[in-house]
Amino acid sequence: MRLIKAAAVQALTGLTSDQLREWTSRRHLIVPDEKPSGPGSRALYSWQTVLLLRLAVVLREKFHVELTSQKNLFLGLAQKLKNHSFPALYDSVLVIKPGGEFTLYQYREYSSFNGDALVINMNPHLEILSSEFEPSDESHQFHLFPAIAVK
Repeated sequence: MRLIKAAAVQALTGLTSDQLREWTSRRHLIVPDEKPSGPGSRALYSWQTVLLLRLAVVLREKFHVELTSQKNLFLGLAQKLKNHSFPALYDSVLVIKPGGEFTLYQYREYSSFNGDALVINMNPHLEILSSEFEPSDESHQFHLFPAIAVK
């Protein structure tokens, strides 16, 4: 799995170094994939974690949602993203229902949803992430797909 440093995360999310540190280290809203191992070491982030950070920015900036109250949403979404491949998320929407429940729908499935919710289109976020996480050759694409046990 390809991991990137904080400077690249900041460029992809628009967060300042202080905001990134606050959200990941102090408040533990979204946990880095590899925490710093000591002085001088840096946290590292996967595409799933960077996507979560981008979604957190949308919730805070566009919808004025208090992120601390959404910690369970981020934990649940992190678990769900581990089981999705990067390409499988294209043409999908994240639907966040009252109380922090969420569902990832494909566009064609979303039209059947009934009720109040925040809806976030995943494509713009995936397009931005693909610029950083795009593999230089096919062998580096394996980290984009979840591991599946073969019997």
